[in-house]
Amino acid sequence: MPGSTISTNNYTIGGGELYFAATIADEKMLSGSAPTFCDNAHSLGNITDVSITPDVTYIDHYVSSKGKRVKDKTVANTVSLNIGFTFDEMNYANINKFMLGDLSGSTVKVLQNTLEEGSAVLRVNTDIGKSMVYRIPKCTLKPEGDLSLNEEDWQTGAFNLEVLEYVDGDSSNATINASWIAAPFGILDPTVSLG
Repeated sequence: MPGSTISTNNYTIGGGELYFAATIADEKMLSGSAPTFCDNAHSLGNITDVSITPDVTYIDHYVSSKGKRVKDKTVANTVSLNIGFTFDEMNYANINKFMLGDLSGSTVKVLQNTLEEGSAVLRVNTDIGKSMVYRIPKCTLKPEGDLSLNEEDWQTGAFNLEVLEYVDGDSSNATINASWIAAPFGILDPTVSLG
């Protein structure tokens, strides 16, 4: 079983890089061409903080016997996965996404768009420990909290990347469609290299 032996090589220090395209199941995410997805055009800039948060709601079942209730079953009823992150590059592309804007040249028309659905790659690339790549075929990018303006510190903003279930037909390409039907919430791969 991979990773079953305790090893200090598994201890990891590393931040994350995030790449996003406003295309569900972008064809460049498949392993043969994935390096072309992780480029400046898809980059969300310098990411100072990343957290992956599964949100699971459980339903418990109990049986009553001899005057007491005993739990005999627990199931996950609602499951979601969110990637929260903070960015500090105040470029027009990031501000436009944060303000749900319509970018026209160097002007952002604020609150002109709804949330963007697309695909994303979270890459943890480190010299200390294990690198990994999480390819997400369908997600939405939501502004989260405040756009922090502080003359004594770097300006920052936060997003929440919510992983959505890929469903049959989200891509018109049969090969891409089949690949993501098999992994509708994406693939976490500690071995793939994205350049």
